[in-house]
Formats: sequence, structure tokens, C-alpha cells
Amino acid sequence: MDQHLLLAKEDYAAYADMPESLEMKRLTPHILAVQRARLRPLLTEKLYAELARLYKANELTEPYLTLLSKCVPVLATASLARYMPFAQSTITSNGIRMKNSQHSEATDGRDLARMASVYDGEALSYEVELKTWLLANAKSFGDFYPHNTCGCGTSTPGRTPSVVVQPIRRPTGCRR
Repeated sequence: MDQHLLLAKEDYAAYADMPESLEMKRLTPHILAVQRARLRPLLTEKLYAELARLYKANELTEPYLTLLSKCVPVLATASLARYMPFAQSTITSNGIRMKNSQHSEATDGRDLARMASVYDGEALSYEVELKTWLLANAKSFGDFYPHNTCGCGTSTPGRTPSVVVQPIRRPTGCRR
């Protein structure tokens, strides 16, 4: 399947400070993984395919422009969460190497994991916003969702609320 990125490097500016020297090819596998594993199931295969087709052809109109604007925060933060554990490593012919410089110090892996966790939490929050928006605008995408009835003459999408929000609790035994 031909996969097209629904995110550009400039789209990250609102969600994270990105170094100018960061090459997009380092983020590409993480963006594609998020599109495949998180965005596609959220939108459904048909709606995702249509959004990708319109984006690639540069033919986005409303409501797809708004849909894409709701997808960008999910893609940016979730791909950063996936990228963080690998931020300081490079795959070479000799194996995986950690970046090192005489002018800087490597970030501790636990700090990278914390950053990834923050970005993943933000991505989940943006996913909830996207789901809420899809529910409120389901009629705009009625052809992409199954109908409540047999489909004969009704235009009411059968998309039901699917967001379950659970309270965040302290781990058992936490004294803070």
C-alpha cells in the first residue's frame, strides 16, 4: 500500500521545539507507524484512504481540511513519542550507535522515556478531541461509516461514542 505522509516538518512547530538540523527521514518511519496504527483505525480505513488521497493530490476542501487539522496534533505528538527513545541513536553498518559530541552530553534514557510519555499522553488527549469532533461532524462523513439501519434512505451515521476516559490514579504504595 502506498503510504503518504500526512505531516510535514513545519507541522511540529506548534507541539515541540525541533532542531533545524533534524532530518525528516528520521521521523518518517515513526509518522508512518502512527498513521497506520493509531490514525487509520480511528478514522476507519475508507475515510483514512480518502483523506490521504485528497492530501496527496492537493485537493483538500472542507470538511477534509478541518479533519486534517484535527489529525495533525495526533500525528505530531504520537510520532514524537515513538521517536524519543531513538533520538540519540543512529543505525550504521556497524550496528546501532549513540550520538556523542565533545560539546554536549547525551540525555539519560530515563529522561527520553519521560519525554516520550508526555508526548504520548498529549497524543491520547488529541485523539479524544479528534473522536469528539468526528462524532459532532459525523454527517459530513456519512458515506464512510455504517448506518444504524439497513442503509435504505437514512443518512444518520451509526457511529457511536467510543471514548472511555479513566481517572489517573497514583500507583499502589506511592507516598507522594
